[in-house]
This record gives sequence, structure tokens and C-alpha cells, in this order.
Amino acid sequence: MRGGRVALFGGTTEGRILAEWLAAEGVDGLLFVATEYGARLSENACAGLAVRIGRLEKAQMEELFREEKIGLVIDATHPYARQVTANIRAACEKQQIPLLRCLREGMAAGEAAPAVAGGTPENAAGAEKSALAGGAPAGERLIRFADMEQAALWLSGTTGNILFTTGSRDLAAFSQIDRERMYVRVLPAETSLAACRRLGIEGRHVIAMQGPFSEELNLALLAEFSCRILVTKDGGSQGGFEQKRRAAARAGAVLAVVERPGETGFSMEEVMERVREWRRHETEGR
Repeated sequence: MRGGRVALFGGTTEGRILAEWLAAEGVDGLLFVATEYGARLSENACAGLAVRIGRLEKAQMEELFREEKIGLVIDATHPYARQVTANIRAACEKQQIPLLRCLREGMAAGEAAPAVAGGTPENAAGAEKSALAGGAPAGERLIRFADMEQAALWLSGTTGNILFTTGSRDLAAFSQIDRERMYVRVLPAETSLAACRRLGIEGRHVIAMQGPFSEELNLALLAEFSCRILVTKDGGSQGGFEQKRRAAARAGAVLAVVERPGETGFSMEEVMERVREWRRHETEGR
């Protein structure tokens, strides 16, 4: 038998909830977070779990899985952390360790106007449509993009100020956009502020705040900086997507949504149930 420890890759709301649940269940586990800031946010939830801080490559994951006798891995990282998820999956496959990918609920398909092919400025006029199905805010103008690069291409052909809520790690994709147009909301962490400085985004153009953010606060920021466009990921309810969506509609701003990568996995409740099943199997096998 490989081992009875669980490795949880977190740093998200789902990760904190699962860490708290694992601790309450008495599971022998490790919580992996990328930054000191992420560890501080999780410290109340992860009592009883060992915490490892730092970004890991695939080979480092494999070594830690062996050293720590990991028998099950839960990937509750951000839905847009594609490389991290790929590394976790590859390391688990190499070590033949079962993996549970926790998926965040996203924006329902068919709720809004479809993405513009290629995301080019020439197609922008057709993109700024009201949502087609029920559930969308009145007056919504929404455009979807497959990735940050498509969004950046479209944005470079627009005018007016832009509120970015995609996080500091994705700002480099928008480097061709005039800095005077950019207002970026990032975490109040040195790594986030340093990323802004490297791109020449400083002063009042940097909004360093920890969420979640209400609809009213999103609306106030759009008004304060006269932003005509709000750029966001489809972060689901945990990422405050609906609050941003409604605020943009009320402000008459275009909501530019970068789609999340397609992947398979389980809901948080399903992850919990499968962990219980795995523990029962481990206990019976002893």
C-alpha cells in the first residue's frame, strides 16, 4: 500500500473549504499553496494539516509524493492555473496516484452572447450585444474570448479606460495596451505589486484589494475610473463573477470574459464523497 496521506493543492476558496473539511475529518494531509499570502489566508482553515509553501515543478511534486507517502491528491487550484494542473496530473500519472480535480461552477452555457471569432476589433461591434437567455442582467454587453491573447488583441482596438480583474499573473498578456487606460485590481501582496511595476502600471492605476467584492464596489470602481470595459475570468460564484457581471451591466460597460480551460473533474461535494470512499478502502486494506 502506497500510503494514507492526502495532498491538497489549494490557494483558492475551494481549497480553504476542503482544507477545513479534511482537518475536521481527521485526515492526515498536506496543504500546498504557492505563496506566503495564500498560506496566511488558509491558516484558520488548515489547522491540523501540514502546509508547504512554494510553486513546484512536476519533478519536485513526484519527489514530495514519494517522500511524504501520498496516497491521494486533490487539485483545488484556480480553474485558470493550467500549467499547475498539468504538472499535478503528470506527477500523479507517473507515480500512479489517484487524482481528484475539484471544478468550480462557471457561467452557464448559453447565458450570453457568443464569443467573437478571433476576438478582433473588426468583430467587436457584433460582440457588444445584450445577453440572449434568461438570467443575464438587463442591458448586458458581453464578449467571450478563448484566452488572454485574444482578449488583448480585441482590447488594443478599443478606446476608453479598462478595469482588469484577471489578476497580476495575466497582466503581461496585455502589455501592448496604453498604460493610461489600464486600471488593475490585484491582491495586496508584494508579488502582485511587483508584477504591476514591471509592466509600468503604478500609482492610482493599481487597486490592491482582497476580495470578495460586492456589486456596489465593482460599480463604484468602474465609475471612479470611468472604465468602459471590465475584463474578467469566468471565476464562478466563488470568484465573484456575478457581482462583476451585474455591475458592468449597470455601468453600461462591456464585460470581456476570458473563458476557462475545458477540463473534467468533480464538484466539491463529489470530491468529499470520493475522499470518504478512498479512506474506507484504505482502512479495509490494512
